[in-house]
Amino acid sequence: MTIREIARQAGVAASTVSLVLNSKPGVRKEMREKITRMLLENGYTIRQSTPAAAAAGEIRFIRYLSATHCPERNEDFFAGVLGGTEQYASRLGHQLSLSSATPDQLGALLTSLETQPGLLGVIFLGSELTEEQIPLLLDCKLPLVAVDLPAHLEHHPLDSINTDNVGGIFRAMQYLHARGHREIGFLRAETELGGLNNRYMSFCNAMQTHGLEINPGYMLRLDPQYDVATQQMQDFLQTGPQLPTAWIAANDIIAAGAIRALQQAGYRVPEDVSIIGFDDGAICTFTVPPLTTMRINRARLGELAVDRLLALCQSPDDVVVKSTISVQLIERDSVLPLP
Repeated sequence: MTIREIARQAGVAASTVSLVLNSKPGVRKEMREKITRMLLENGYTIRQSTPAAAAAGEIRFIRYLSATHCPERNEDFFAGVLGGTEQYASRLGHQLSLSSATPDQLGALLTSLETQPGLLGVIFLGSELTEEQIPLLLDCKLPLVAVDLPAHLEHHPLDSINTDNVGGIFRAMQYLHARGHREIGFLRAETELGGLNNRYMSFCNAMQTHGLEINPGYMLRLDPQYDVATQQMQDFLQTGPQLPTAWIAANDIIAAGAIRALQQAGYRVPEDVSIIGFDDGAICTFTVPPLTTMRINRARLGELAVDRLLALCQSPDDVVVKSTISVQLIERDSVLPLP
């Protein structure tokens, strides 16, 4: 059996089998054991790594902070990605260090890292990245993997790990549609970091796919800070508007703020209006009712970024790889089926 055939049976890329064959890092323990067993069964010899190849290294995690950065807007997301990255890197024998960088600091930071001994490369959380900083990443001489790039920057030749915002919003729409909802609105983020704008565009496409008309009166912009979103929704409700039967929110914080404002105005969720969020942050279980949402596996984003970075260390001239992870519907109590 060839390496490609083993890779196909194991459900991995041939490069992953090659890492196991050569005792290189970057493969999870369970998968490494499975591939090792398959290799041995087919007559392969696992090459023992040299001390230099097996030596632990440092991975630098950089969080980019825009001039308009506000921690509340994506702190759950950042903590989840960082935690997954750190735990996985540690299991593979590598150390993770953390930096943050503003637009004025990013260039100098990347340049200084290029000469740092023992540094394997950079995992770059780019939720707030803008077009102006892209050349700094493209010119970086270290292996670099971006996480959560804004949708309008995904075309650049950067190795990246992103969330399937398109598929997630489409799944949320399917869920509402199957429960009888046809008057559906979208609570859009006033400040659209990372994939938030992509979620809005995906909503528009999903409405068209389901043959539903977009009502401009059901489309709101709310700030992704809980208290601000609550106040903005309160202001909207004071105008006595007609409401949709359901709203999809760009993220959970916006959804939670909308729920609070609706209840303060005398509306019932989900009896009067259903709401579904996106992210599955901690706030989802504190809302009343608990929030139905689309879950992003934030830790897995970090793990995949480590895997890709280590693969780049082994094959620096490899083609650019852009990976996308799917999201999972988490049913709670904020959506009511219609007759």
